[in-house]
Amino acid sequence: MITLEANPVWFVALIILIPIWAGFYFYARHRLLHVGFLCRHAHSWHHKNINTGPWSGLAMHPVESFILMSDTLLFILIPAHPVHVIFLLFHHGIGAPTSHAGFERVRVGGRSGVEVGDFFHQLHHRFFDCNYGTWETPWDSWFGTFHDGTSEGDQLARARRKPILSAETGKPV
Repeated sequence: MITLEANPVWFVALIILIPIWAGFYFYARHRLLHVGFLCRHAHSWHHKNINTGPWSGLAMHPVESFILMSDTLLFILIPAHPVHVIFLLFHHGIGAPTSHAGFERVRVGGRSGVEVGDFFHQLHHRFFDCNYGTWETPWDSWFGTFHDGTSEGDQLARARRKPILSAETGKPV
């Protein structure tokens, strides 16, 4: 275990690195959950929620829930403070309901309000094969799975699916 007093640089660095790690881990494990056995028997439960709401973010198979939180086992290998572990768990625990909120902002008076939701992930529930990560991380853009909700994004998604669909059916799409 480390402390702020004994390791101030590493303590602060972890606070900065945890959201970056959590975004990458979420993208990687979410892509994995969309393949074969895990998709059919675990993640498909979660995708029954097409019209998302906060509770659908937490509606998942126990195996999926374990996979979501298991990256905290990193702290067996990486020296950290309990605050870091709680921060990572909080990131995962609060991230699921907010990314499924069904809206992006809470309006306060006549102003644009506070960002609380995630339209980016709602597109994932609509199209299934895009936006595996989170809106603030670059993984979907870098790995070609980004959808921005525009008609151009729809065309890119269709083009991305075309080789997959033609391989499955044996016919050109």
